[in-house]
Amino acid sequence: MHPQDRLIIAEALVRFAGDARDLDAREKRAWELAEAITAEEGLAFTEFVFQIDDDWQASVESE
Repeated sequence: MHPQDRLIIAEALVRFAGDARDLDAREKRAWELAEAITAEEGLAFTEFVFQIDDDWQASVESE
């Protein structure tokens, strides 16, 4: 899996989980998974969204 794919998954998990102040068990797990994914990519969790490349798919398709 491409690193950008993993960041998209982390972003989706955070969007699913919503507000980190009011989480049920499933939402808390989503946040934990997103944090683990970003750590595996060597990124600080608070900065990972800035690493998502919106143009990545277009560049892959042109190769």
